[in-house]
Amino acid sequence: MTSLIALRAALESSLDALPAPERFIHGEDADRARRLSERLRRDLLPRLGGEAPLLLVAIAGPNNVGKSTLFNSLIGMSLSPARPEGGLTKQCLAAANPETWTGELRDFLIRRYDILPVPPGTEAPVDQPGPAGRLYLVLESAVPRGLLVMDTPDFDSVYRDNRDRTEALLVTVDVLVFVVSRQTYQNAALVDFLRAAVGRGRPYLLIYNEATREEVARGHLDKLAADVGQPPLARFLAPHQPEVETGQRPLATYPLDDKPALSVLLGQAEHVRELKSRALAASLADARAEMEALGHAARESAHEPERLRQRLRHELLAVGRSAALKGVPADVLVDAFRDELDARSSFHRYVRLPFRALASALTFVSRKVRQSFTGPTPAEAPVLHATDETLRDGVRRLVEVLSPEVAAWRGDGATRALLTEAFGAGTLNRLEEPLGFDALHVHAADRESLYTFCRQLVGTELQGSMREELIQALTTLVYSVPSGAAAVATVATGGMGHDAIIWAGTLLSTPLLERFVDLLGADVRARVTQRWAEAHGATLAQALEKRFFAEVLIHLDTQAADWLHTAHALEDTARKLTQESASSPSH
Repeated sequence: MTSLIALRAALESSLDALPAPERFIHGEDADRARRLSERLRRDLLPRLGGEAPLLLVAIAGPNNVGKSTLFNSLIGMSLSPARPEGGLTKQCLAAANPETWTGELRDFLIRRYDILPVPPGTEAPVDQPGPAGRLYLVLESAVPRGLLVMDTPDFDSVYRDNRDRTEALLVTVDVLVFVVSRQTYQNAALVDFLRAAVGRGRPYLLIYNEATREEVARGHLDKLAADVGQPPLARFLAPHQPEVETGQRPLATYPLDDKPALSVLLGQAEHVRELKSRALAASLADARAEMEALGHAARESAHEPERLRQRLRHELLAVGRSAALKGVPADVLVDAFRDELDARSSFHRYVRLPFRALASALTFVSRKVRQSFTGPTPAEAPVLHATDETLRDGVRRLVEVLSPEVAAWRGDGATRALLTEAFGAGTLNRLEEPLGFDALHVHAADRESLYTFCRQLVGTELQGSMREELIQALTTLVYSVPSGAAAVATVATGGMGHDAIIWAGTLLSTPLLERFVDLLGADVRARVTQRWAEAHGATLAQALEKRFFAEVLIHLDTQAADWLHTAHALEDTARKLTQESASSPSH
């Protein structure tokens, strides 16, 4: 019982995770998803919720082959329209004993189908189209107790909806009665439909209608079973009977291969139990195969939004790093040097105390002197303007590079619309507006992270080095240079780690600071610059994402997560079905 409860919970989880069929890219996956949804909702979950002493039988076959005639014969009265022109049944019609529509049996049927009882004396409008899963139910005492028989629309009708309605119900039945004739038995569409309907072991019966010679009928039925890939449980002949066409007598069937009569096979308890047991095992096997296939399809569907969101974020990060290189805060590096060296030598720290005040004074004086020649500081520092322009140019290039993704998108229309907006004129027009990133250029968290990195870098480079005394001595001179004078380092040409890095400052301070840094190692500036590009570049990239691409990225994130959730749920349930089959082959 615990295993059954866990299995039912797993099936419910898979049903909840299953997306709408139209979301699958390939048509065969959409059909498979539609079939699995019907199988779970209408068959397995109701069946596992409590077996009912009711055999569900569906009559199916191609157009004008005698399905309705056989239906009327089985229930003992003329209910389904059966005329020579055929193709009249567009919705499913079922017949059962009135006792079926009471108590647990009624609840069992309601969980499986959208049932519309047909009032006595009225005719069910089965010649009119309706939704898949709808079942018109006629209650007649002539129908044997414990039996519900369905007449289904032609699977090969010119109306696609007819086939959908038929498939929606065939996945729910215990046994399929399939009717063929000498004109239809080798039709490729018929073979494909029957193979899909009987799946992995669902019991089915073959009725060969309009038979003229038994040996010919046997040969045709053998050929059909071989094409389907599994034999029927029993085969029956229905000879040509002119009285049936005129409605003067019901269709008579005769068993082949020493099998019981059709009414006995569908009515006696021992046969019913076997049919229901085999139907459940087949339905579980079909569900497992469909889940495995759809799990693979879901992973493939997750690949495209996953790839696209990763590429977009990668491109944004590249833009952010390029812009971050326009303004590397050299004062953080200088402060880290000073603090690390002060921590290493109390003597030098006390000697350098007077120079701290001198550095502050020089900062103030140098600012006033510069202003006397250059005027007030511009509202937007040149380095900030360069950073924003780099961001704008980077986004323009990103839109140009990724715009072909719109044409290549194979998924849903909603995502295509978002991609069109993100990689089109909408984003380009918004680039003409102010970015609003001023606060990010002095991002405190990024500066603190860089300071910590610089302290660790200085400490590592000084370990066991003979240069520390020289650096300690030169630091006294360095303290005479205000750290604010080396506030920014920019990359004028070349790239990270090249000599093109220019440390901004006065004519006096720049060579001194470069000499000071170079004493630690030739690659220190490159490593500091790279660290800033990575950390602050990520900050700028996140700001660009929020400013221009938030909607499309949230949508892609959700899509990828939903598809992966579907894949996990289906694959997990498929594994449990495999384990259940191995531990309990007879359910």
